[in-house]
Amino acid sequence: MKKTVILIIDDDQNQRKTLTDIIAAKGYQTLMAADGAAGLAVLQENPVNLVLTDLGLPDISGIDILSEVKSLYPEIQVIILTGIATVDSAVEATNLGAFSYLRKPYDIDQLLLQIQRAIEKQRVEEELRLSRQLLEDKVTELEATLARVKQLEGILPICMYCKKIRNDQEDWQQMEEYISQHSEANFSHGLCPECYKQQLKEFQAMKK
Repeated sequence: MKKTVILIIDDDQNQRKTLTDIIAAKGYQTLMAADGAAGLAVLQENPVNLVLTDLGLPDISGIDILSEVKSLYPEIQVIILTGIATVDSAVEATNLGAFSYLRKPYDIDQLLLQIQRAIEKQRVEEELRLSRQLLEDKVTELEATLARVKQLEGILPICMYCKKIRNDQEDWQQMEEYISQHSEANFSHGLCPECYKQQLKEFQAMKK
């Protein structure tokens, strides 16, 4: 089973290392980045389930990281960590789709609980996405099947003598040709017992 991958973006080396050790001890795989640009580069090259990002990064704000992640990788959950929490930044983070917004120094147990819930949310959303895709594929398949069935629906003008069918262009086609064009049927030719007897009788009459 693949491990859950968590990316930690924080310019404080000590906090980054401490948080990595705590999260890794819980069985998660961790990746680290010291600034926003490095974090986005990591996301381009690695599958990630959750991003923990500091709000006050030196190059790109945590809010901009959140916005970029949700734009490029909407399935990834994001938790914002900050030492300077404001109502405005909390509201903006929520509106942009942050899973949660925690103020430093955060309670480790609370953070781990938020991580667990974020991962569970992503798992459920992925299952729903796959179920929705499977349903859409089945609907598409059923629609295609129905379309094929409807291709030969209705009254077909057919010659009572030669059995040719008149198509939409008012041309007369051999029955096999018409059905092959309007369905997935293929034809193999043979003789039914009645025709075989008739052909045999005619052949014998010709020999006499």
